[in-house]
Amino acid sequence: MFAAPGDLADYRAYRMARPQGARLARAQAYLERHPGGVWAEEVRIVFEAEEAAWFESAKTNRSRARDYVVDLPNGPHARAARALLVLFDEQKDDIDMLELLAASRRTAAMLDAESERRRRIGEVVLEELAALLDPETWGTHLDAPPPLLAGALRGAVPRTWGAGPIGRREDELFFVVPTPEGAQARAVNVRLQLFLSHGRVVEGRIAGQDLFVRWAEAMSARVLDPTTDADRDAASVAVVDVLAGALEGRMPASRCAAPPQAPEVLARGCDGWGTSVAMGAREGDDDVVAVRGPQLGRARAPGMR
Repeated sequence: MFAAPGDLADYRAYRMARPQGARLARAQAYLERHPGGVWAEEVRIVFEAEEAAWFESAKTNRSRARDYVVDLPNGPHARAARALLVLFDEQKDDIDMLELLAASRRTAAMLDAESERRRRIGEVVLEELAALLDPETWGTHLDAPPPLLAGALRGAVPRTWGAGPIGRREDELFFVVPTPEGAQARAVNVRLQLFLSHGRVVEGRIAGQDLFVRWAEAMSARVLDPTTDADRDAASVAVVDVLAGALEGRMPASRCAAPPQAPEVLARGCDGWGTSVAMGAREGDDDVVAVRGPQLGRARAPGMR
């Protein structure tokens, strides 16, 4: 909750790295970007211990010295590792080649990070949708939400002064779309809102301005124009395909599909459950995934049918 933007993503990349050299490279990148980060002390202790051992290994043969230079071109012992390559009778051209390999590896790591940011859009939406499709969500009190809902809310549930908890979570997510002319930056706001009656959950919505177009851009890694009908239709098809699959377990199309009513692009309803997926009419409008669960006597949220 208290991590700066990018802190968690860089820490996750470090924790997921498997080869020792890649792990050290990502640890060093984390410390350079987040010297005061939430996990800085943990990463620093591991880096200092493992980097020293990695360099000691580099002293044993040319191959390990080369690996050190490739993985840690700016590491604490990078200059010494390059000197070891010379001592191992390597030509200067080989060292230049290794630096190019290191640059290539850094580029690959950057592309991996951007791909992870694009995937995160769908992860957030589908995590929140899974919570809304959990029977335990419906009728629950937010003071003690069930595990899936607690995970979607990600942290303490906010409160208003003198009142109970508010069922709301908001994420500002960023990614880039590669183009021949250069990368285009994108920002997308994803809001989870829970409607309460007598303190209990009775409706849920996931919404965001141009959410479907941005999500489709993230999935396809290509630019879409939210002002054109063709691109909006393409985004709608891509998003509906994913959402239909996510709904299938709870509301299978074979018996729960309902004819969408404009501006809906997907509707399901059966066994007391109902889902309405609606795309905004124009650029800047909210796209909405609304879910209602099986609960007698619930209050309906505005716009739900």
